Amino acid sequence: MADAKTIAKVRKFVESYARKGPYGLYPNVEIVDNLVVGLADNLEAHGKMYCPCAPIDDSKQKGNDMVCPCTPHHADIARQGYCDCALFASHGFVAEEELTRKK
Repeated sequence: MADAKTIAKVRKFVESYARKGPYGLYPNVEIVDNLVVGLADNLEAHGKMYCPCAPIDDSKQKGNDMVCPCTPHHADIARQGYCDCALFASHGFVAEEELTRKK
């Protein structure tokens, strides 16, 4: 597992992207935490934050397209409200999930 410093660096990046970008974080904290660790593991092992939800060899072949935030995440979110990793989600998806939890 990645060291705490790398995990903190990745968490800061992910939270900053969600705060400044067009998407929020997926509304399940446990999933987001696991993905942050996966990104940190890949950063330490491979030098880049490759998507933890894709096979690393495939990601390396695609180059920077699979480095977080990956190129396909825009299409994923447009299609289903969240990226395939379930790290980022549309603000509408996040709002709907919050309403569902309050019921």
